[in-house]
Amino acid sequence: MSRDEAINEKFEDLQSRITQLHKGIPFLKQCSRLSIFLQELYQIRETLNQLEQGLLQNHLKCCISPNIKVPGEVVVAVSKLSHKRHGAIIVIEQENNLDEHLKGGAIINAGVSAPILENIFYPGSPLHDGAVVIQNANIRKANCVLPLAPHNSELDALCLATRHRAALGLSQVSDALVIVVSEEKGWISMALRGQFYPNLGTFALLDKQEGGMGTPI
Repeated sequence: MSRDEAINEKFEDLQSRITQLHKGIPFLKQCSRLSIFLQELYQIRETLNQLEQGLLQNHLKCCISPNIKVPGEVVVAVSKLSHKRHGAIIVIEQENNLDEHLKGGAIINAGVSAPILENIFYPGSPLHDGAVVIQNANIRKANCVLPLAPHNSELDALCLATRHRAALGLSQVSDALVIVVSEEKGWISMALRGQFYPNLGTFALLDKQEGGMGTPI
């Protein structure tokens, strides 16, 4: 079975399960039925989370650039941060050395881990405002300040502020891939080669998986 067929099969199964749950709503006053209903909802949510992480990972690894490697732990962290609406900016260094473009920051030098990334970007954390820089599958630094792109009318129209301008700014002066999570919208956006791609996460990925990254701004 091809990947696309497997995805379609999962969605058809989810649609069938949701339809069955909808039919059972009139009987939810029965405690036993309510327990079954809640368990089924939990399983559906877990399946959707797995689909989202798989689609996002495929999109990051294949659709943006076949040469850019995105650690799976980053994908998991970004998905969870988006769900919680915890703002984040993650830089994945490529060939260009980024030192001249980074200001400040705390040395981390730890293996890439979803829990570490979630803790760094937890609201109120001392490091949550700046960018994390990943180099060779290691978290090199956190709380880095990136160069800001000039004000952009398209970003302003989408109400995307400093994190997104920073992502675009670094992508204009380097080959780094910059992933941004919006705390206001929960959007997962990316900047690469001076182009900004808003809202590529969650169900937006389903519309873009065949057509590449969609229209940049």
